[in-house]
Amino acid sequence: MLQDVVRDSPGEKVFLLGNEAIARGAIEAGIDVYAAYPGTPSSEVVDTLSEVCKLLKNRMEFYLEYSVNEKVAFEVAAGASMAGKRGMCGMKHVGVNVAADALFSFAYIGAKGGFVLLSADDPSMHSSQNEQDNRWYGKAAKVPVIEPTSPQEAKEYVARAFEISEKFEVPVIFRTVTRLNHASGIVELGEIPEKKLEKIDWDKNAQQFVMVPANARRRKPILLEKLKKIEEFFTRSDLNWIEGGDGKSGVIASGVGYRYAREALRRIGSDMPLLKLSTTFPLPNRLLEDFISNLERVAVVEELDPFVELHVKALAKDYGVEILGKENGYFPMNYEYNVAVAEKGIARMLGKNTTFDYDLALKRVAETSTLAPPRPPVFCPGCPHAASFYALKNVAGDEALPSDIGCYTLGVNKPFETVDITLCMGGGFGTANGLSRVVKNKVIATAGDSTFFHACIPPLINAIYNRANVLFIVLDNSSTAMTGHQPHPGMDKRGCGETTNSVRIEDVAKGLGVEFVEVVNPYNLKRMEKAIQDALNHEGVSVIVARQLCAILWNRERKRKGVKIIPFRITEDCVQCLKCVTSFACPAIMYDGENIWIDEAMCAGCGVCVQVCPVNAIKSTAVRAK
Repeated sequence: MLQDVVRDSPGEKVFLLGNEAIARGAIEAGIDVYAAYPGTPSSEVVDTLSEVCKLLKNRMEFYLEYSVNEKVAFEVAAGASMAGKRGMCGMKHVGVNVAADALFSFAYIGAKGGFVLLSADDPSMHSSQNEQDNRWYGKAAKVPVIEPTSPQEAKEYVARAFEISEKFEVPVIFRTVTRLNHASGIVELGEIPEKKLEKIDWDKNAQQFVMVPANARRRKPILLEKLKKIEEFFTRSDLNWIEGGDGKSGVIASGVGYRYAREALRRIGSDMPLLKLSTTFPLPNRLLEDFISNLERVAVVEELDPFVELHVKALAKDYGVEILGKENGYFPMNYEYNVAVAEKGIARMLGKNTTFDYDLALKRVAETSTLAPPRPPVFCPGCPHAASFYALKNVAGDEALPSDIGCYTLGVNKPFETVDITLCMGGGFGTANGLSRVVKNKVIATAGDSTFFHACIPPLINAIYNRANVLFIVLDNSSTAMTGHQPHPGMDKRGCGETTNSVRIEDVAKGLGVEFVEVVNPYNLKRMEKAIQDALNHEGVSVIVARQLCAILWNRERKRKGVKIIPFRITEDCVQCLKCVTSFACPAIMYDGENIWIDEAMCAGCGVCVQVCPVNAIKSTAVRAK
């Protein structure tokens, strides 16, 4: 709860979401700047801080922004750090790919004020296009990685990350996973510092801050020396510890894997030694050697890649210790773990049976789940993207249809089937450039408004400069909808609820030199279809902005203003052609195999279905009232 995040009661215990705990940790650490591009599972951190900064105004001041993308967010926080202030940025795991250019060079520069990069990884890809393990970024960029294992540690370790960053003058990656970000737990509160965000004089230091080759060559050995000191520090740090008794078998676990391993050992009834790692780069070699040197076999419990496992295997060769992990099949290589996964691997190492037949339970769950009706993800009732894709399908033939990442990616599903490619943020516009050179078909790329500002402007410029023949449709629902309706530059609000001047997508396109630019409300299907057809007839780059507020926000806005939402109904004129069901598939339209009707409680009153019906059998309920 937001009230608990700002509660000024040191020692009191409250129940917080993992992301709320991270936000609280940033507050207790006296953060000066937080910048982020929202991405699940990290979004609630910036959203919480955006609300908190209003409540803590004139008491604990910091600057917060929703940045245009992750690279900019990183650079905003890095700028604060280089000036001597505490800067933090947040993003999901694939967002670090966008920020990586800045990360690698900033590692050479080093932090002056504390710098923390929150990387929220997504095992099992609940909301992501891949399952990358961002601990590798720590190793590749040569910066330390810290992993909390609980909401309490998530709060505490933010401050520790800042302290380590300032002690060794390095950026720190604070790596979490979905089950931690979105789990809730008891968190003991610390003090909220009283501070003003006061500007300071800039201290010039070109030899450190300007990464021309000569300076970079001087800075790399310094970074390597820092890593040696950090490794020694991590060996002694209370962020890592050993628990349990004696025995010839042991377990090493990192991140939330530690919680699973600990519970698995309790279920098995084993008190074998357990090494808990919260610093996964640089790994504390001496601590690891001390742990494995007296054992015969060690299981490594970690999600995603065998990051710790490979390192421990290299050390184990000198001690004749058998390492059991992902590479020899004791633990799965893919997806997120749970207690059952940990127990199965550890029990197998011990030659024991698990305390429960998990495989049988999973089989029964799979059998039972087949009895439930399928619930594929669908557009919300009244979603303007559904109208846009319906119009696009009516006009499009065999066009190539690259798209992007957002709610609108659902356009890949039936009945729309208007998404052929989804690669990465901005990838729809980028791949459209290449497709236009090698396919006979017309190319129509779609992307959302937040994605447009994030990563679509460079490929749009590229298309203009290289005279590509492509149609770009920006699906503008005036929100970063998929991650929780956060603001972006196309809106007149920003972080902390402050107002600003919006950047109009059509103005950007016209300013770049696009000759065909049209703004359309997709609820008007005929107008939308005509705009698409006119754009396809235009030679060169064309841009359509399909602008209509996200249905969820539209409903909220009308309710807030006291405007009654008038739903639609299906009349006796219906001939059950089922076009509204099979071609438009609004979730508010119900069909049970015999009867067809509109659930008035779900209907957003957009009226698109009226235009879809070929026999004019859908009417407003207001007409019936007369």
